Amino acid sequence: MALRLPLLILLTGLVAGCSDILPLDRTVDKRTRDASYPDLIPTEDIRAQATTPQITPDTADTLDQRSAGLRARAARLKRGVVDPGTQERMQSGVNE
Repeated sequence: MALRLPLLILLTGLVAGCSDILPLDRTVDKRTRDASYPDLIPTEDIRAQATTPQITPDTADTLDQRSAGLRARAARLKRGVVDPGTQERMQSGVNE
């Protein structure tokens, strides 16, 4: 019984080794395969093109205002769609 697991692993490896290799080179078209590598540019040039940080001293206040607005909207969405007076009239119409 102790020999079954290693034998199973060996057999699985042998069977996997007999499989065909996928033709990955056929999935790429000739134009892409023959294209040259892109030019590498120095990191200083990339950093120079980068935008300034988007976080400012006003960011925290802006986020607080947005979150308060979203919480208020969520509270409005949790309320009933039909006002209590209309709800009562509808219920009395159903009960008749």
